[in-house]
Amino acid sequence: MSEKTRYFKIGLFTLISLVLLCAGLILFGAGSAFQAPPLLCETYFAQSVQGLDVGAPVKFNGVKIGKVREIVFIKDEYGKDQSLENTAAHYNMIGVKFEVEKKYFPRFKDKSVDEAQELLDIMVAKYTLRAKMIGIGITGLVYLELGFADPKEVPPPMKISWDPKDLYIPSAPSVASRFNDSMDKLLNKMDSDIYPMIENMNKASREMPSLVIKLDAVLPRVEVIAKNIEDITSTGKKYPSQMILGEAPPKSRFDR
Repeated sequence: MSEKTRYFKIGLFTLISLVLLCAGLILFGAGSAFQAPPLLCETYFAQSVQGLDVGAPVKFNGVKIGKVREIVFIKDEYGKDQSLENTAAHYNMIGVKFEVEKKYFPRFKDKSVDEAQELLDIMVAKYTLRAKMIGIGITGLVYLELGFADPKEVPPPMKISWDPKDLYIPSAPSVASRFNDSMDKLLNKMDSDIYPMIENMNKASREMPSLVIKLDAVLPRVEVIAKNIEDITSTGKKYPSQMILGEAPPKSRFDR
């Protein structure tokens, strides 16, 4: 094989490899372009979202259906055109924007945004659809869980004074959040009750000496009463008729 032929084959192989690589990239990009765009949704939390980050999975009953796209402050996202009162009421609220793949919800494929929101509103009102944060073990990480909740266990959807930019799904407090709230209430109640309890104990300790003196004065009388009861009981056992008739029994010849 001549030197010229060998270089030709190397160049041809390189050219074919580049063509195949470009074709693969084009097909991969075209495949992504032909995929249905995801559903863009958002929810709001009036609590800390510690552990929830952009890119965190979004699951429906444990099945991954999307991911978190953005985490924002409501005051920055919707507070610019709101009054000061509305902004102050939602100052600490956090907005979580996420995307959901349409293949998991085929009924939403050909729907407009308004029609899709109507379907979600029905699911929220009739089946209590909610979004909540779920912790992943002891890692401190959190993912977003969509699911149907028991109406008795979740509060009604929060009232909002703005029009959501994406599809809106109300949130529900997480188990950890409810536990923390319960512990806070318990500690606050204990804190409010401990001072009256201590005051009552101090009052009882101050009154203890006078109570002991009164008991010392009463104890002799109690002893006399106990002695009388003992005598009456002894007499009743020996002479039952005297207890019933009020008379002593006639003396027998053995008592004389």
